[in-house]
Amino acid sequence: MRSRLLPFGLPLLLLAACSGEPGEQPTADPSAPTTAATPDPLATPAALPPQVADYPALESRDCRVVAEFYLTAVGEGDFARAALVWDDPVIDAARLEALFAGYQRPQVTIADVMEEGAAGSLYCTVTGALIDAADPAKAPAQGTLQLRRVNDVPGATPDQLRWTIRQSTFVEPMERSGRGQPG
Repeated sequence: MRSRLLPFGLPLLLLAACSGEPGEQPTADPSAPTTAATPDPLATPAALPPQVADYPALESRDCRVVAEFYLTAVGEGDFARAALVWDDPVIDAARLEALFAGYQRPQVTIADVMEEGAAGSLYCTVTGALIDAADPAKAPAQGTLQLRRVNDVPGATPDQLRWTIRQSTFVEPMERSGRGQPG
């Protein structure tokens, strides 16, 4: 068994740290050199932007579940999460936040959900009314969300098989830029 020698000053430092009255907080030696704090390599990194894979609701085959996910995210002001439902990279958190800027607490009540199929795709239209829950005097805005997904076509990607918004008319007519998925 090999013993390890401690540096000469360490036993004195340990003794000094243990001295004092119970409950007394140790004070820093003002003559001791200071060192810059080094980043903790085990510290949690800054929050990453939300990803579709983080939310199982976005994989739902039920159009209403996906529409409610979107509307809840908008109502909570989580526009980065809401943008995940769009299939267009141009419609991002900043754009959605700007569109809903006139609402302190946007809230949509769903009136109807209608699904229909056509040529390998399913389409869903969600109608409802947008209100500002923080401003009851603001008139409700009637609108629709139009969603689409591929109808289990062989070879379809997971992104094609999930419901995505193609158009919304709640705040102002807004359609995808055409730079999203084809179809």
